[in-house]
Amino acid sequence: MRTTILLIFVCLAGKLFSQEFLNLGFEYELRGSETPKKWWYTTSSGYIFKWDGNEKHESNRSLKITSNNPKENQSGVFTASFPVDFAKGRKIELRGHLKTESINNGYAGLWWKVDGQDGVLGFDNMENNGLKGTNDWQEVSLKMLVDEKATEITFGGLLLGNGVAWYDNFEILIDGKTFNDLQPRSTEPTPDELAWLKKNVYPLSTYDPSTKSDEDLEVFGSLIGDAQVVALGEVTHGSSEIFQMKHRLVKYLAEKKDFEIFSMEANLPEAYKLNDYVIEGKGNPKELLKGMRFWTWDTQEILNMVEWMKLCNASKQKIQFTGFDMQFYNLSFKELQKALESDINIMEDLAAIKQILDSNKAQHRNLPTSLLSRNNKDIIEEKLENIKDAIAKLNISENSKEWLYQHVRIIEQYVAQTNHMIRNKFMAENLLWIKSQNQGSKIAAWAHNGHIQRTMHGMGNYLSDSLMNDYVAVGFAFSRGTYTAMGENGLTTYQAQVPYNGTFEKFFESIDVPIFIIDLRRIKEEKPMHAKWLLEKMDFRQVGSMKMKSEFYETDISEDYDLILYINNSSGSKLLD
Repeated sequence: MRTTILLIFVCLAGKLFSQEFLNLGFEYELRGSETPKKWWYTTSSGYIFKWDGNEKHESNRSLKITSNNPKENQSGVFTASFPVDFAKGRKIELRGHLKTESINNGYAGLWWKVDGQDGVLGFDNMENNGLKGTNDWQEVSLKMLVDEKATEITFGGLLLGNGVAWYDNFEILIDGKTFNDLQPRSTEPTPDELAWLKKNVYPLSTYDPSTKSDEDLEVFGSLIGDAQVVALGEVTHGSSEIFQMKHRLVKYLAEKKDFEIFSMEANLPEAYKLNDYVIEGKGNPKELLKGMRFWTWDTQEILNMVEWMKLCNASKQKIQFTGFDMQFYNLSFKELQKALESDINIMEDLAAIKQILDSNKAQHRNLPTSLLSRNNKDIIEEKLENIKDAIAKLNISENSKEWLYQHVRIIEQYVAQTNHMIRNKFMAENLLWIKSQNQGSKIAAWAHNGHIQRTMHGMGNYLSDSLMNDYVAVGFAFSRGTYTAMGENGLTTYQAQVPYNGTFEKFFESIDVPIFIIDLRRIKEEKPMHAKWLLEKMDFRQVGSMKMKSEFYETDISEDYDLILYINNSSGSKLLD
């Protein structure tokens, strides 16, 4: 018995310290950029970050920071994320080799930060023992006991003041044992892996929503089962084929699976204006799409879907058009003003809140409202409570009151939206509100892959916590072609980065099946020998509305998504005039 326990411990210990690629030696690049994989820099003009292949400790290159007339107390910082579950309740030591030249008014060192639900739980940046002046390569380290309540760990190196610093050969020890920094996969898919993949995908015949037969989509219907919310992702905000495929899936869900709600990554009040068109034919669909304020939805592909919805609803209402985002507040103010126009005091409160938000938006070019002063936030909070009290006294239906409360909530969310994680949380909240307003209805949700994913505080993370198996996340991928995005040539079509060995897309395109679905849940359950790569982290295309130099980032798709829908070729979405 004791031997068995020992063997289990050894196996677990081996697993614990051999599971992650962190690029601690800065050797692996983010394709198409001058940035090491897994690391990011502070975007500051006071420091220049670059690889140095001439000056290094042991490996092929080091990371170099050079001061560039930094302001007082400014610092150059590079950062990585450490998987928190490996370190909770344990003693960690971060080691690194540093070389410095002429550092004055500051120092070079390492740093380690532990965050919890309520703030910072631990922090060390070698403020009292960093390197100053000129030093040849030497090892430095910091140690810390990581709190059991840790939720996030970040670490890296920093240069404060003037001078030059080189960083190389980082190492992390947990309870005295070296954390094994794995190498990323860079080899070609093997014949056995490709044979397995080809045998286990579900081919689809087309992405064209006008096709007459849905026979090939029956497998999709089987895979989603009785889920109440099916989230359809997109790997970019500008792929025509993906948009058309999603239109086809929404059509199938409405016609064959009794989905009555469509909800999009678009501002909630503006999206419901478009619903007036698909239900009652009110308004101009092109103007209403433009009114949703993002070019990403102002496309021919979305217009075609909207026109199909209107046609679908012509004989009998079958699907609504809704949205769950909260990045704008103007329409919510208009609806509240319309409902409360007889109350002079409340109208003054609304005007005061809007003036604060408009001023912040003009001053900070619509940057996060965390830039609002604490005093202004307190003013807004107090006045919004007055508005809620006024709504409660209105002689209107409970449903109408619910809508007015939701407009207040949109404003509250806008004010509180300080980062990407909070936006995802609010989008999930709004989607669940829509679901609560349509009891028993199923929802087809449309958003970026990064929002629907089940991990990393994505919207899907919060939805899956609430809905459990009633939530299905469908990630999308493509290999080659073009997509529409904002970039150095403005808003236009850009060439997509070609997949390389070590990307999921390289596997997907190698089986010569143009369009297919793969069920990641079954693979996680069965763990087939030749599908091990699908359960590991590899590079996966992640592009939003901006053209990026590097489009692929390390991703664990088996944790993020339930299904992947792959389309080999992409072309840019067609913008409306």
